[in-house]
Amino acid sequence: MAVAEIQLAHLTCIFMQLFTISRSETVLNFMGHGEELGRHRPPEGHVEVMETLPSSREFWERFASKRNPVLFRGIGETFPAFRLWTDEYMIENFGDLKIKIEGKTEKDYYPEGELGVAQDTIRHFLETYQRDNKYVVSQLPDRLSPDVTVLPFLNCGTFKERLLEANLWMSSGGTKSLLHRDADNAINCLLNGTKDWVMIDPAHEDLIPIAKEDVDAYGGFSLLNPDSVDLEKYPSFQEVPWTYVNMTAGDCLFLPYGYWHQVRSYGEKNLAVSVLFSRLREVDLAECETGPPPEPIRLSDSQMVFRYDGYGDQTMGNTDPFELQEQFTELCEEHGFLREDIMRQALSEGYNEFDDETIQPVDLDLDIIEDTAKQMMTVLDPEGTGEVPCDKMIALKLDTLTLLADIMDNDPANTEGYEYAKFDPEEISELISTLVGEARYESMTINPDEFVQRYQSIGGSAKIAKEVLGILNPEEKREITVDDIFQNLPAVLEKFDKKMKAEITSALEWGNALREHATTWHTEGDINISKEKGKPGPASKEGLNEPMDKQETLHVTIDSKSKSRSTEHTHEEL
Repeated sequence: MAVAEIQLAHLTCIFMQLFTISRSETVLNFMGHGEELGRHRPPEGHVEVMETLPSSREFWERFASKRNPVLFRGIGETFPAFRLWTDEYMIENFGDLKIKIEGKTEKDYYPEGELGVAQDTIRHFLETYQRDNKYVVSQLPDRLSPDVTVLPFLNCGTFKERLLEANLWMSSGGTKSLLHRDADNAINCLLNGTKDWVMIDPAHEDLIPIAKEDVDAYGGFSLLNPDSVDLEKYPSFQEVPWTYVNMTAGDCLFLPYGYWHQVRSYGEKNLAVSVLFSRLREVDLAECETGPPPEPIRLSDSQMVFRYDGYGDQTMGNTDPFELQEQFTELCEEHGFLREDIMRQALSEGYNEFDDETIQPVDLDLDIIEDTAKQMMTVLDPEGTGEVPCDKMIALKLDTLTLLADIMDNDPANTEGYEYAKFDPEEISELISTLVGEARYESMTINPDEFVQRYQSIGGSAKIAKEVLGILNPEEKREITVDDIFQNLPAVLEKFDKKMKAEITSALEWGNALREHATTWHTEGDINISKEKGKPGPASKEGLNEPMDKQETLHVTIDSKSKSRSTEHTHEEL
């Protein structure tokens, strides 16, 4: 019996060794396993390049209607911004304008700017971006829009009526994005630096490991680590064909909605603008073909829907109001009218879930959904009848639709109040409790400067720390007593009781889960910055710059649009 057991154990050991070797050899046979995105198979080639601009009809029939990307070589050189937007010019002319910033690590980090976490001025950004981990991912302030051109094929017919927003991207280069897709069409024009893009047709997304999106959403992120693609965990990705784009300053790329892409940027200064327009199923281009040929116009003269004055809150990433009207109308026609409970149910079904077993969705915040439905019904039914007829939905004006989009998609990171949504009251209470505990053993007081430093150490900004001190210490004493804190703490915690959109907290949790099984990302030193400033390194056969040392639904749901809010969302590890 003992001999049989020994023999069985021996055979089991041999089997496990063979299994391990076989498994290892299988992984090793996966081309590109453990390497950066784009090494899993050779590319299909560069996306189509055009040296001249197409007509509106050609653009629709060849590209927009078919969701085919195309690069327009050098057209951005005609933009006033191409020659004007030096750092010095922007500081002098636009320095006071507020912009939104992110860090170079995807999704979960917002750096401190002059106006708080995730909020900066153009002046302060340009004075610090070469040394700090920060990156402008912002709605374009209106004062910059005269320097940006709307390409002529978008300046007629349905196209000119469906321009949505414009965004600004700026960094010191050396950034990377996750593989992701955006909800709207975009024309992305590079003004400084260079960019390489990995492009994947959405026809192949069933082979991509992605977060499951709600039915009508086209935004989202892949779970792949773009620096070390795990083909053992995601073997189907090896079959995904891809193309590439090499952009230099002055190039403009048409990026169709829902088209998967990853972006790598180079150059000491990398600066781009993008103009977003609706995902369209049909267009009326009669105006384009019967009248005079459309001309390029300044963005400031366009009919763009969402604008930003450069001082208030942004609307970056808000749902397309035209699509929102379609969704409302369809929902209304399904029920014969709209009520708050119908709206609430549709909103609940519209939020994201995740399909990876290691990533758990955050619980839906029913309070947020209820508040959102209530606010939207207040706009739609100001008389308080409790029901909204469908003919009223069909007749909604654009300003009402944009207001509804803002209620539904209001992102705290678009506001200076982001920090009050970012931190839970419990976190602030714990911070203050720690300081009070330390004070009990010393002077029974807290030094304001010490509070600012401690608050910044948990990811807050000096600006908001001082606002909190103004509540804790309204008399501006040099030392804050424990009695002052106990008396004023409830008012402070009330400030931090803001409700954050489920979409944002989902993104944070997604980011945390990704990091748990991701390998280390490259640091900036590993990214190819050419020896010649502002120029890309030599392109490989794959079209990517090598490192220098290596060459249908039963219920209608309201889509709280799952946009990747950046066309590039580039980031790297600190």
